[in-house]
Amino acid sequence: MFKFIIYLLVFIFFTGCSFSKYRTNEISEIGNIQENQIKNTFSNCSNDTFIANINHKKYGRLFIENIDLNFDCTWNGLERGYFEDLFEESLNLQNIEIIERIDYKNYEFTSYLIDDKYYLNLIYKFAALKDIFILDYEGKLSKELLQKYGQKFKIDFSNNRRFDGVYNGSLVEKNIINIYFQKERNFIYKD
Repeated sequence: MFKFIIYLLVFIFFTGCSFSKYRTNEISEIGNIQENQIKNTFSNCSNDTFIANINHKKYGRLFIENIDLNFDCTWNGLERGYFEDLFEESLNLQNIEIIERIDYKNYEFTSYLIDDKYYLNLIYKFAALKDIFILDYEGKLSKELLQKYGQKFKIDFSNNRRFDGVYNGSLVEKNIINIYFQKERNFIYKD
């Protein structure tokens, strides 16, 4: 029994290390995210979820929420809309206006005007069960990715007054209250 427990602990240790190394490389646009910058979030519908506030050397301040849903869970609405609503509600903003949105493959790049005076960019990357939200406070990452994909905003707001609030919200943490996503229900039909 003692050997079994030791083997189990060793297995968990090595699996945990390899998993965290995989996770920190998950967002290839940014590069490695240090483990101490990540706050894990949990839901019974998710595999690997976290938020991170980063001061990146090249891109400046970024906020990231990574949501990886289980195969038997679905969103109850539009993911980006939920993120925008929680962002606005959490920071008690007066208003948030979409200035421009560019769709490219599995990305959405959005420029916002916040409280009629501050600018902020959101990069939303999506796949079948995976969603990544990146608040780009300085607009540098958005601009670089758009250039990489041969796209650009009509107007460059990166030199305008930028939003300086600190967002720490999480759709995963608020899911228990707001039910953004849930397990699919299986219905049995009888003839």
